[in-house]
Amino acid sequence: MAGSLFHKSKQRRAERAPMVAHGGLNLVPLVDILTSIVFFSLLTYTGAALAALTAFDLALPPTVITGQQPKNSAGQPPELNLLLAVKVSGNGLRIEHSGGGGFVKEIPGLTEASFDQLRQQLAQIRQAYPDNKDVLVVPDDAVNYDNVIRVLEQAKATNYTGISLGSRSRSTQVATASPVANRGGR
Repeated sequence: MAGSLFHKSKQRRAERAPMVAHGGLNLVPLVDILTSIVFFSLLTYTGAALAALTAFDLALPPTVITGQQPKNSAGQPPELNLLLAVKVSGNGLRIEHSGGGGFVKEIPGLTEASFDQLRQQLAQIRQAYPDNKDVLVVPDDAVNYDNVIRVLEQAKATNYTGISLGSRSRSTQVATASPVANRGGR
């Protein structure tokens, strides 16, 4: 029996030898978990960094006028014959153009009927002034983006090729350029 007991203990040691040789830890699941943690950490960081890069505050600062600027006639583009603007606000549309002494048309609401009326009015202006291909769309800050897109689509449908998206008018502050005031009363 002593031989068999020795034989059994030697056999058990031989079976346990591969597990004990490297400390008994299976490293494959550990590497899988660490790889997953690194991957999701990088994914989360990249998403936060991209969100920080793509968030813009589009509110414009006020314009400060310090004095009369001389007008250079050389190098400036020629004046346009007709300035056409479509202002989009929460309560409706406003079409303004400078042709024929000036024209202003208010279209109440932002419904399908008001967009159809906008398209008809833009088509009439386009027929009256065939050389003008430019229109400026000026949305208000509180206007839904879908309504701005619908106005742009109406302008494109009436064959305007120079469609521009503008910003609302900024508040203007007039600054005094007094050298005495700037030097603390000297």
